[in-house]
Amino acid sequence: MALKGYLKYYESESCSDCPVRSLCTKAAEDKNRKLFYNEKWEYQKEYVREKLSKEETGEIYGKRKIDVEPIFGFLKANFGSTRMSVLGKPKVRNEMGFALMGYFHIKI
Repeated sequence: MALKGYLKYYESESCSDCPVRSLCTKAAEDKNRKLFYNEKWEYQKEYVREKLSKEETGEIYGKRKIDVEPIFGFLKANFGSTRMSVLGKPKVRNEMGFALMGYFHIKI
């Protein structure tokens, strides 16, 4: 096991003779099974899974899909806007403001 930042990295010593190797890995015959594990990422996934399983959160998320997501889909499809081209909250706010002005100008 090696520790790279927050990522735990495991690699088997040799699994070329293992009878269940094909069920465990698709790696080439001369390569060993590798496993990466990030505790913080796993914690965050469990936290989000728990939040989304609550009824109240599900209702809020359902509204988001109707109210917000179509606008982002439109910006992506028609303006090619998949990412912000600037850094920093004020600059991102300005860039998103310009995109939304274009969106509402087309919609009106």
